[in-house]
Amino acid sequence: MYRFSESLMKKNISTLSSYIFFVAILATSFSCTEVEDYAPAESFMKIYNNPSFGSSYIPIDMVQAGSNGYFILSAYNKWNTYILRVDSAGEFMWDYNLEENLVNPIEGVFYENGSFFFFCMDEISLATHLMKSDDGTKSASVERVYSDIIYPLHASVVDDGYLLESYNRESYSTRLSKFNASFGESWHEEYEVEQDVEESIISHLARIGDRLPFFTGQAGNRYFLNGYYNYSMSLLWVNASGGALTGVINGFRDESVMSSALYLDGNYFALSRYSYGENVVIPRMEINTSSIGISTELVGNIHPEIVPDAFVHSQLLNIYGQKVIIYATSTKAGEILLYAYDATSGTLVGTYHIGHINPYSAIDFTTTTDGGLAILGNTFVNGRFSRIALIKLSALQLDELINPE
Repeated sequence: MYRFSESLMKKNISTLSSYIFFVAILATSFSCTEVEDYAPAESFMKIYNNPSFGSSYIPIDMVQAGSNGYFILSAYNKWNTYILRVDSAGEFMWDYNLEENLVNPIEGVFYENGSFFFFCMDEISLATHLMKSDDGTKSASVERVYSDIIYPLHASVVDDGYLLESYNRESYSTRLSKFNASFGESWHEEYEVEQDVEESIISHLARIGDRLPFFTGQAGNRYFLNGYYNYSMSLLWVNASGGALTGVINGFRDESVMSSALYLDGNYFALSRYSYGENVVIPRMEINTSSIGISTELVGNIHPEIVPDAFVHSQLLNIYGQKVIIYATSTKAGEILLYAYDATSGTLVGTYHIGHINPYSAIDFTTTTDGGLAILGNTFVNGRFSRIALIKLSALQLDELINPE
């Protein structure tokens, strides 16, 4: 396993967008013994750099370990698997490079009973592996192997277990697997694809071509998944008891597709889509999940400042008693951009830009135990070395986002 050197260089950067807070860049190591004259638990930015010029690190997902910091799942050198553990102030705790045959780490990291769980696949058999990691071993081991599930794409937590989206190359189908709370498979269903999309799937997984917005989630008593169906990337609504298809929002090939979906209440969703480089944010829309629709018919707010065909991440948060939809995405100017919409009216209430010296793109975000927001980002050191970034906003900064003066 490759480990980082013990030397450390720190650098202060001020003026992050319209707010000013301390920024610490870890330039040659992840370990730190110095005491800083600021409150890192409230707000910080960390860039986790590797002195090796030949390696790239691409963050995939993260989960908060209660009040004990964050577990970050990453790919390195395109699709190998790397994990990074940091404390609540973003300081390095430990890291681990998984065996070279364990590739394609996917979005979906879970913290249960002091352990971290995530999915990847075997490079030779293509079988999906459930991995387990913890602070005791400071490594990762295979918890389960699902030999009949290949090409894993996305995982998420639901009320009574987990969802896993994958692609079955033998049946030319997108597959949704439902797991119980112990990661045993309860059922699976497949949705036929009317063309061979394996090349696009491999390009996505191995990061040698376009990345595609695969995602899964729950909407009341139904599940949804974004993936290949018929001839296009489409958003599918399925029954939670067995995965039977109930409705679909069709895209057009993989060029005009849904980029995010968030269940709000009743039949209302917060959505986003892209079409030939144009990005549209739809903060509140009623959707009939038993009907057939077309993504380009969903009207919303066009955002030309966002990178073409942007990845978008959204969550419904309660900030000081106000229900707010937070969208995180990336701008053409190399910034992470947060949009805050009122969840009831769909009205834009605030925006927040993150990025000053290095270019940043949004990967994921989560609320923190102290009422703040932790944002996982991808950045480039010296304009060329892909690295992991973690940005922590305080509860006050989050309040200023939705209540700007």
